[in-house]
Amino acid sequence: MASGTVREFDPETFALDKYIEKLSTSDPRTGIGPLRKMTVEPFDPRALLETFERSIQVLGELAERNQRRVEKLEHVCAKQEHEHNGRIAELEGTYREAFEEFQTLEDRITYVATKVVHLGDQLEGSNNRRMRAMEAIDLMKYLDEFKTKPRPNLIVFTDPGRKLEAAALINKLQSLTAELPNNDMYAKVRRHIFTKYAETEQLLVNEFIESLRSLDSRRMKEYAVALQPFGKGSGQVVTEYIHHNIPIQKFTSVDEMVVKVEKLCKKVYVQVVDIFDNAEVVMSKFIQSLLERVLQKFVDEDLGPLMASVNERERYLKRLYDLYVKMMELHGKLGKYEMSLDMAYLAKLMRVVLFHKYLSNYAEMEAQHLTAVTTRTLEVFNVRMGISRKRAAGPGGGGSAGVQGRPDETYVSMEVCTNVLHEAKESIRRASALLMDKELSVLVRELYFIVLDKLCIEHFLTALEIAQSADPKSSPTGLFCLVVGGVNSSMHLIEKLYRDTVVPCISYAPEATKCLERKRETTLKLESKIEAGIERSLTGMVGTIKNFLSSCQKKTDFKPDDMALPALTDACQKVVAYIMECRRVLDMSLDGKNLEVVLLEFGIRIQRVIYDHVQQFVISENGAMNIICDMNEYRKAVKEFSSPFLDELFGSLQALCNIFIVKPENLPQVCSEEPYVSW
Repeated sequence: MASGTVREFDPETFALDKYIEKLSTSDPRTGIGPLRKMTVEPFDPRALLETFERSIQVLGELAERNQRRVEKLEHVCAKQEHEHNGRIAELEGTYREAFEEFQTLEDRITYVATKVVHLGDQLEGSNNRRMRAMEAIDLMKYLDEFKTKPRPNLIVFTDPGRKLEAAALINKLQSLTAELPNNDMYAKVRRHIFTKYAETEQLLVNEFIESLRSLDSRRMKEYAVALQPFGKGSGQVVTEYIHHNIPIQKFTSVDEMVVKVEKLCKKVYVQVVDIFDNAEVVMSKFIQSLLERVLQKFVDEDLGPLMASVNERERYLKRLYDLYVKMMELHGKLGKYEMSLDMAYLAKLMRVVLFHKYLSNYAEMEAQHLTAVTTRTLEVFNVRMGISRKRAAGPGGGGSAGVQGRPDETYVSMEVCTNVLHEAKESIRRASALLMDKELSVLVRELYFIVLDKLCIEHFLTALEIAQSADPKSSPTGLFCLVVGGVNSSMHLIEKLYRDTVVPCISYAPEATKCLERKRETTLKLESKIEAGIERSLTGMVGTIKNFLSSCQKKTDFKPDDMALPALTDACQKVVAYIMECRRVLDMSLDGKNLEVVLLEFGIRIQRVIYDHVQQFVISENGAMNIICDMNEYRKAVKEFSSPFLDELFGSLQALCNIFIVKPENLPQVCSEEPYVSW
């Protein structure tokens, strides 16, 4: 253990249990561990204690030795720290002096640089004045040449490789002549220079055209830049470039045209940005020329013949819409190449250039088309059904109608309604794309009025009038109710058209108010007609019930001659079957509160008829059970009306019939009990 080191006590590897076990087994006198075989001595705890004590002593000596080493290292570190602090203090002074020297040097450099810059500016100004003076002298020499000769033999004008230099020179001379006095002395030189100016300008234009034909973008750019000071020539090369790139072939379809025009604009855009400095202006002129010379020609050739033909009205409107949508899609694609105009102006430009003459009377044509289509649809249906109008329906009311046809026809066609609404939706869809703001609101309102007049007035009112004037015997359950059912279903579709299609397109408040007022007026007319017809139908239904009761009810039903089991009478069975059929028809015809009100009124009238009917008979004790069975069946039938009031009403009628089985002497007692006591 005397040779122990601090490394054995490393916190990461040291384990107290293992260390104690190592001490215990290292001395053979302890009698434990692998060395116990070397002695015959038994286990001796004193020997183990001595081993531990020696180990503790050795550890103490090791701790003292390590402590001395630590103190020595601390002393060395403190000495080195003191030395380093001294050196740092010396370096700080040196650094401070160096920084001050550098600051002084920087100030000196700044001062010198300022002087150098000022001197450079002076030299540059002097050089510029010298260059301008030299240039002025050269211009004077050239001006003197033009003073004596209309076409001086100067190498700058005769050398083909110096065309650009000649262009710059003649442009300066032309500017110089503008500053000369306006007298006869300089008229000759001014005329000579202008002639050369025009020749040079045309030469540059010709060179640009030649480069354009050979697709040499580099030379085109050089000549385009050289021609910028020349007003006429600069515009001429732009015009030549645009004419060269405008396609002359015909397109087989609008899709082909859109694809090719977009590709052309993309190619031209890349060239224009590379060749011309004023690329925005050039691209704007190119697209305007494209609209006027290509797109407008295509639109006129496509729409012109259709517009002139009266029989092609529907095809014309569809084609106009398709072309307009395609052109607006093309507008969105061209917008990224049209840099000088915003998207809204480009769309307006396309609308005016391409479609102005077609949109001027579009609203009138669309309204006429919808009127013609709906009229034709109704005429086909009326002919098939045998309906003839005796007088035409006005814009706000219907005419009387005569009919010949099968009695089970309702004369309201869901197919007609859906066809008309489909045509109206198509018209509004076209209008919402082709028109804007007030024009769109006015046309959509007019289209909605056409739908109301054709369907609600001419179609629905006609069907209601026919059903109202029909013989009740031809439809015992009420032809009018069946017609009302068809009208009710169709009105839901018209309301959906108004809510989903008409309202979103009308942004002009007065037109929206007109639509709402016409909708309310038309609805009131239909409701008035339906209310009168329902009243007549209910009267007819109740009359049929009376006929069943009077013709099928026998006096012996409630006063039989012999004893028999209670059973429903024939009259009751027929009446109940008829009531259920009427209930089914009313369910098909009405809904919501309207159905509840009509069923309540129908049930009250049925109860009144049955009550009056029962009072006409003499009822025996044996027949009382039959009438109770009938009343129970009537109550079960009316229970299908889902009306608590009717259930209570027929319950009272059944309770009243129960009195027929009560013996006379028990009547006072029965009448003093419920439900009779509350009557």
